Amino acid sequence: MNVICPVAVCLAALSILALSPVKAGSDMKEITPNVASCSTNDWTIELGSGVGWSNVRSGEPNRPYTIVPINLTASLAVDDVSLDNFLGGWLRGNTEFFFRGNYDPIVHGPENYLAGLMVGPRYNFVQPGWKLIPFVEGGVGFLFADANPAAGGLGQDFNFTFEASAGAKYQFTDCFFGRLEVQYQHVSNAGLSEPAAANHPIDELGPRLSFGYAF
Repeated sequence: MNVICPVAVCLAALSILALSPVKAGSDMKEITPNVASCSTNDWTIELGSGVGWSNVRSGEPNRPYTIVPINLTASLAVDDVSLDNFLGGWLRGNTEFFFRGNYDPIVHGPENYLAGLMVGPRYNFVQPGWKLIPFVEGGVGFLFADANPAAGGLGQDFNFTFEASAGAKYQFTDCFFGRLEVQYQHVSNAGLSEPAAANHPIDELGPRLSFGYAF
């Protein structure tokens, strides 16, 4: 009995030690926080550029422009993917609202730059398993310029603008994406400069490329 008792005690101690790592591992697994997928986040931010040519609308004395836009855009998803079965599911998607800051150097034209803000909705056509997401969007805003009405440019520095575009976003990962689109943009002062200076609007069309991150 004197030998058996110490052996039993040792076996019990070894059993406790053997089970301790399993228990500790289980505890560590339980307290490890879950990392959320970026695909479930509502906000995205992206930086983009491109080129636009004007005037796509004919008429004199409108002047030709070549514009290189530089845009910083934040977008907020305002709903979840819906319309799953409507029209065979082709309209399945969700809506975002974007906020965009523009600085657009003018490399050819009477002015030197356009700068301002734009807001508007975007609709994404989302299909299960697709990394390529087509979209359409439209926006309104305002722009400032160093107007040059004497050379046939804009009639004043303060101008209104609206845009319409279509393209596709490609998801490289859940967090990172690229966007390619074709955008039409109109810039004018809605006749506020007249009769002191004629309203010479800009109507430009061209491609845009941007890269972004979901957060």
